[in-house]
Amino acid sequence: MTRAVHALRPDAAAWYSGILDEVTAVLPSSLDRARQFLEPIAGEVWMGTLTLHGPATAGSEVRSSRRLCDRTRAEVFLRDGFVCTYCGGRRIPRCILVAISDVFPDDFPYYAHYRRGTVHPAYWALAPEADHVLAHAGGGSSDPENLTTLHAMCNTRKSSLDAASLPVAAAPAHDREWDGLLSRYARIVAAAEDTGRRHAAPGYHPRWLRRFERSLLPVEEISGA
Repeated sequence: MTRAVHALRPDAAAWYSGILDEVTAVLPSSLDRARQFLEPIAGEVWMGTLTLHGPATAGSEVRSSRRLCDRTRAEVFLRDGFVCTYCGGRRIPRCILVAISDVFPDDFPYYAHYRRGTVHPAYWALAPEADHVLAHAGGGSSDPENLTTLHAMCNTRKSSLDAASLPVAAAPAHDREWDGLLSRYARIVAAAEDTGRRHAAPGYHPRWLRRFERSLLPVEEISGA
């Protein structure tokens, strides 16, 4: 059953990440148990409009840093401990959220273009972006040192503010027990091989797994690979 969500609860990041933590902990061994854990948020779809300190932004689009390569994004998320540097909330990379949607296509819906009514609100609450601290238009580089991890809601808020009133990105508060579900990514993908529905090209998840794996390597090992 579909349940429309028009506004995120104040503790949305903690709420959704906690449930998905329980869901993925039992995959791929117990699909039924995972579905039970997912039940409190099953079937939700985002129908809201973002009006954070500026003009309303339709819930059908996600602002992304298209100048960045995916490997750089992976490096920034890993460095920041999968935590938003503006609100301090836990993040789960979009590719891992998509893998969960592959396993539970009806209970945890996803649509690549984020059309309203097709995507679970957890994507808005949890998916991170690698955003420029000093804007690219203002001369900021796309090197990791000038990038910070923001989740979709904070990124939209940041884009709606005047430059003079932008919050200053804080040093990430690392949660040593949190890895954005990265350690379970391969297991989630495996759970979808015989069930669910694929939402991306066949090579999508293997490519992201390699990007994160390579981002964990020291620079000298990468250059020598």
